[in-house]
Amino acid sequence: MMHVMLATAQQRITGTVTDQQRQPVAFASIAITTAGKTIGQTFSDSTGVFLVKGKSGHAYQLSIAAIGYQPRLIPFVLHKDTSIQVVLETAVTSLGEVVISRRRPTIEQQADRTIFNVENNITAAGNNVMDLFSRIPGVKVSGNSVSVAGKGAVRVMINNRLVQLSGEDLARYLGSLSANDIAKIEVITHPPARYDAEGNAGLINIVLKRNRREGYTGSVQGVYKRGNFDHESLGGNLNYNHNNWSLYGNANLYNGRILEGFETSVFYPDRSWILSDTGDYKIRSANVSLGADYQLSPATTIGIGYMGGTVQVTGSDHVFNPLLNKGGQTDSVLRTYAVYNPVAFNHAINLHLVTNLDTVGRKLSIDADYFNFDRSDESDFESNSYSPGGVATPWGQALYYTTAQQRINIYTLKADLELPGRVANFTAGFKTSYINNYSNAFYDRILAKGRMFDSTRSNEFLYKEYTNALYVSAEKSLDKWNIMAGLRGEWTRTSGYSYMLQQQHDRDYLKLFPSLLVTYKPGNEQTWALAYNKRISRPDFWALNPYKSLTTAYSYFQGDPALQPEYNTNIELSHTARIFRTTAFLSITNNGFENVTIARPDTNLVYRTPLNFITTYRSGITETITLNPVSWLESTNQLTIYHTAAVSALPQIASLRAFSAYVSTSNNISLNRSGTLSAAVNFWCQFPEVQHVSKTNTYYKLDLGLRWLTWKKQLAVSLNGNDLLASSAPILYTTVDNLPQRYVNFQVYRSVSLTLNYKFGNSQLKVKKHTAGNEEERGRAH
Repeated sequence: MMHVMLATAQQRITGTVTDQQRQPVAFASIAITTAGKTIGQTFSDSTGVFLVKGKSGHAYQLSIAAIGYQPRLIPFVLHKDTSIQVVLETAVTSLGEVVISRRRPTIEQQADRTIFNVENNITAAGNNVMDLFSRIPGVKVSGNSVSVAGKGAVRVMINNRLVQLSGEDLARYLGSLSANDIAKIEVITHPPARYDAEGNAGLINIVLKRNRREGYTGSVQGVYKRGNFDHESLGGNLNYNHNNWSLYGNANLYNGRILEGFETSVFYPDRSWILSDTGDYKIRSANVSLGADYQLSPATTIGIGYMGGTVQVTGSDHVFNPLLNKGGQTDSVLRTYAVYNPVAFNHAINLHLVTNLDTVGRKLSIDADYFNFDRSDESDFESNSYSPGGVATPWGQALYYTTAQQRINIYTLKADLELPGRVANFTAGFKTSYINNYSNAFYDRILAKGRMFDSTRSNEFLYKEYTNALYVSAEKSLDKWNIMAGLRGEWTRTSGYSYMLQQQHDRDYLKLFPSLLVTYKPGNEQTWALAYNKRISRPDFWALNPYKSLTTAYSYFQGDPALQPEYNTNIELSHTARIFRTTAFLSITNNGFENVTIARPDTNLVYRTPLNFITTYRSGITETITLNPVSWLESTNQLTIYHTAAVSALPQIASLRAFSAYVSTSNNISLNRSGTLSAAVNFWCQFPEVQHVSKTNTYYKLDLGLRWLTWKKQLAVSLNGNDLLASSAPILYTTVDNLPQRYVNFQVYRSVSLTLNYKFGNSQLKVKKHTAGNEEERGRAH
């Protein structure tokens, strides 16, 4: 599909390259020729926009090519400025009754991001979004955190909208989303100015599936997974497109049981304090995504989208907390048993409008969003102290009944204006957001005479955050050069109030976040890129809440309402030459915060709290090699060698410096000529590294997959093994006040899954398309 429209300027040819889902095709090769001679060559930018020039009255041919798409040729005579809208179709070659589709590679490398095409990855079947993250080269999942190897933590978006959850809430939410509903995942290490400045190492953008084919298409999927316990899920998606309407919907149900746990230890000169926490939870979740787009006119589209779901957990935590003497014998033991029943609901509504303001590429996009997260919980908490012989001490018992609630409401309005011009292509916009987060935790002490409210442990906290952002960016192509520069300003005002402590904490700050991406393409399939940006990482809501979350009667976590954001500076130089991509990087984090375990030897009291005290310097080199040596093998391999220096501002915590390395390999293997039987082997290994002020051990992960396509390739049967060596959880070693500490995540991620996925609808019909000889010329009349 292609529409060529004439504008009313001089001899400039501007345009936009998109795919059939109307998503921009970045870095498509654009060449303009006359009389068989190439007079200009460029590439589409990250938004699919390009610019070339010609002389009035001359006949030209414009060629557009991109990996995974059919190349296009457009002959025309240039009389005045011309604007071209190009829609590229997926490359398909028909050989008699055999249809061979050249799919996009599983992993695509671009100057500012890595794209992981989920549908092409064999081991994705039967997994959730958190599982998918660990299959992307260079991306690590440790507990509830997601980071880029050697570079630090990232924030998560869904369809370009930031998810304002963190920690366990984010992990539970992403864990309830099925891989079957995901089209691709973008790891954006150098986001342009139009994106939020959140995320030290950048952003991970989850793009949900949409199918733009005329008529209806869809799929249904069933999964059985076996880890420590059984897991089952059932889901499906449906798309319908007709005339000006585009409708879509996804739904997924999950039922399973999981184990979670950790062990933390503090080693005193004369004794050892050890706490292990094992959680046994049954989880049920349901998620739905619905949406509709309507084309009001050839230039304007409006739409509405909804995502909602619920996660219900029933389970218990078993805490074992022995105190050992110097000889290793038990002096005393604390045992805590807590029953939890949290129920969480989430709702997200989006209204959007996209309109082309003219025929030369000026476009306005407006989005209004509302997000709600509501979680309630009640639990019974019992802690008992025992002598070395296992006899309960009468004074060592604590019984509590607790209720807790968290309500998050987020309102967002944003607008983006694209203004292609003679000097450069400009983009400008604003975003305003308001976050209202109310939480409480009420403790009732259970006594012989009944319950008694404990105001010393209870907390009620209200957090408000207002953020207003303005940005402007410009992109300019000069022969083999492309320059994109932007500046984003974010003014933030926060307010936190603890009702129990009657404490008010307010902050107000304005920060500027510049970004720069310069690419140079000398030819011979080579690209040089220089990237620079500044970013911010704000504390999550729980880190700002001053209430004490009990683990045992003598251990707890407490937030700090005075905690400040940390700021990151990223610089990266990369060179791409065919199958090789070499990247040198430097990352500096100022005012970094981290949870610190503080032990009091006189009382055996141990608590964790977040503090701002770290300046971190990360520098290194990443080498990525993409191999396709034979038609049946697609292999992406990565090696990162880097140095981390974590400089502590606290005298009781030593600074750390160390070299480290990360290596990964992702391989898709076709086992027969028809492509109906395929396998996958994915492996990564993280060698000992510095994480904040801790050092880790070596940890690694092996995933295997097998997929069989049958029933005219409409039915896919997948067998996948996840973390088969049970080795993907790190151990962290820290020293505070000269007391060695150790933190261990339990190895509970190993599983095997069987997935059945059936596709239906018009996408399975063999359609013959006739192309008129004057299709390109007729397109110019629109």
